[in-house]
Amino acid sequence: MKYCLTLALSLLLAACGPSSDTATHPADQIYFGGDILTLAGDTPEYAEALAITDGKISFVGSRDQAFRRVGESTEKIDLGGLTLMPGFIDAHSHLMQTAGKLGTVALDPPPAGTVRSIADIIARLKAELGENPPADGQWLIGWGFDNGMLAEARFPTRFDLDQVSETVPIVLIHFSSHMLVLNSAGLARAGYTADYVDPEGGLIRRLEGSREPDGVIEETAMFQAFATLGRDYLGPDAGIRLGLPFPDDKLLPLILQAQQIYLSQGFTTITEFAASQGDLALLQQLRDQGQLKADVIAHIHTSAAPLDWVKQQFSRHYDRHLRVGGGKINLDGGSPGRTAFLRAPYYTPSPGRAADYRGYSSINDQTRLNSLVDSYYQAQVPVFIHALGDAALDQAIEAVTYAELHNPYEDIRTQLIHLQVAQEDQFDALQELDVSLTFQITHNYYFADFHNETTLGPRRTSRLNALQSALQRDLSVSLHHDSPVHPVDQLMLVWIAANRQGRSGTVYGPDQRISVYEALRSSTIETAWQFREESRKGSLEVGKLADMIILSHNPLLVPAGEIRDIQVLQTIKEGVTIWSKD
Repeated sequence: MKYCLTLALSLLLAACGPSSDTATHPADQIYFGGDILTLAGDTPEYAEALAITDGKISFVGSRDQAFRRVGESTEKIDLGGLTLMPGFIDAHSHLMQTAGKLGTVALDPPPAGTVRSIADIIARLKAELGENPPADGQWLIGWGFDNGMLAEARFPTRFDLDQVSETVPIVLIHFSSHMLVLNSAGLARAGYTADYVDPEGGLIRRLEGSREPDGVIEETAMFQAFATLGRDYLGPDAGIRLGLPFPDDKLLPLILQAQQIYLSQGFTTITEFAASQGDLALLQQLRDQGQLKADVIAHIHTSAAPLDWVKQQFSRHYDRHLRVGGGKINLDGGSPGRTAFLRAPYYTPSPGRAADYRGYSSINDQTRLNSLVDSYYQAQVPVFIHALGDAALDQAIEAVTYAELHNPYEDIRTQLIHLQVAQEDQFDALQELDVSLTFQITHNYYFADFHNETTLGPRRTSRLNALQSALQRDLSVSLHHDSPVHPVDQLMLVWIAANRQGRSGTVYGPDQRISVYEALRSSTIETAWQFREESRKGSLEVGKLADMIILSHNPLLVPAGEIRDIQVLQTIKEGVTIWSKD
């Protein structure tokens, strides 16, 4: 890994004993009596005690020396054998969409939910329509269905949703957030007709032998539906919000509810990776009200705001727990919905597609993509690039190579996102670039069986999220859940990375497993490095923020199969407990 720290500085400070001003500046808290896992080095390092002063770590070392920092008001916290480690740093997810989903009809399959069939979807929607009918001009909205996990093994269509209502507009958001399904009233409301012209990077599916829409909307074609939702809920000037355009009085409480979910899973830094100007305004409201408990990094989707505006908002420093981290480019879709852009065709035939169908790019013109990435490099604003399929990753590699050759911008660390089927030659190319990689490792549990049999086939599934290939080339690796795509649960991700078991228990690609320690660092210090925050976060070292979690068990000491059962008991931000299980 590119980021490499040791405990040398901390140990040197500890060996020198307490500082000369210890008596006048005693520690606010001292933690001791458990496994204090620092994650500061390439191999596990533990400390007997840790002291916090003014929200920062002021000492890491022996218990005796820590207790020399005790003053009249010092809180001495005995861990009682529990484990203290750095808080999790969210490498890639969507706080605003996670919040919006909480205000919809939940349609998740097991284990996140209970929907197993299109019949279940229809029943859920009918129940919601009866109990909480939408106001005039508003929609019935469901979120989280997964075509690959439905008994019918297909997408719902307009005709399925018309069984719920032919007059109330209905929209279902695919679990990936890359596809929608509308009923007939919804299609009419949003203007999807036989004359609709598919945009670059998206399309509407049509009835066989006809141009009539069947209700399924893919990728950039969704923007028209989201714009319609915005007008219906917020007025004619609402614009596109890629979460849901609920009124502020409904959405703000949902954002706080979503924040609590992240806190309960040990996250001290949260991300929003498809923010619009409206989304940022809502986060700024919460910031001004003092309601952001964790740090939040908002990344502005390139379709939602021009670079000049993003540059004005961008900052490497937080203002009351909020900052804009840069821009986000989306190059393709998701693999279960078959909109990821692959080098080779999907493993089994794609319904309604040509035999050689391999997905598609959101930006077909490589020259235009090169210019877009180059413009962010010129402005020295970080850009984050969604490239799930290997063909999309080829595009990203070419664009980043172009931008690096034409700009003196140094220490860039451009984050490439998902990279589910990255190939060995691509890792060789990435090794020559100033990039970091974040993997949606959740697919290796939730979808490995489905990918193996249906979408990718055995060879590509064995390489799904090839973490070991990346680490062997000293590339920076982080792990993400991409909420609301998958549940907020970083310990589950650590379990998946170390075990690589699908739902069936089958292990796919055992040679791509990484150690539990590597997975923990990929959830903390490596993510901090990718966001240029490694000097402030990600490990328990003197001078860093006291962003920490207390766990029920030490992940390094339990069997690898039991890591997902470990519980987060407390989440601590800058020395203050912001969530507790009790």
